[in-house]
Amino acid sequence: MCSSILRTTGRFFIVIVFITLAGVSCNKDKKPESVTVDDSVNEIADYNKTDSRSEVKFSDVKIQEIYDLYLSVKAALVNSESSIVQAETKKIEAVIEDSKENEQLKAVSKLISLTKDIKKQRDFFVTLTSEVEKLIGKAEITSGEVYKQFCPMAFDGEGGYWLSDSKEIRNPYYGKKMLACGNVKKTFK
Repeated sequence: MCSSILRTTGRFFIVIVFITLAGVSCNKDKKPESVTVDDSVNEIADYNKTDSRSEVKFSDVKIQEIYDLYLSVKAALVNSESSIVQAETKKIEAVIEDSKENEQLKAVSKLISLTKDIKKQRDFFVTLTSEVEKLIGKAEITSGEVYKQFCPMAFDGEGGYWLSDSKEIRNPYYGKKMLACGNVKKTFK
């Protein structure tokens, strides 16, 4: 008698599960009668956006152009957009004059422009930052400020620097994962 009750209960359970699954799968294909679309959802988030920016102006037009392109590369890294990083570093490479002094800057720009892997681009960005810092360190800033920022967590705790036009931290080494990790170490005026 117990075994017949168990068999009946087991069959009942299987039938209930089958009916439930059939009901769920049948409703899956139904479309909602009305759909509300929020246009703001379709916009791509800009993680590099800050409340304030310093409008930096250099007396040297070439340095201005390189710095502006550098900021575009930094923004693309913050937003984890490797194709934009490639395009912007290719522009930097084209702008840089051929000279012994600019050899390393040109080489790292070319290297980044050929690299599709965002992690490797971020690794090379350390050298790009160092080379751009050498240029702006010697340049005359006629207005605005450049902020040298540092993230102690980058590169397994070794840390990494970058340049910014805002005091607010937007970390190019981690993007949205650790967007505000870092602090201002130096200000160029």
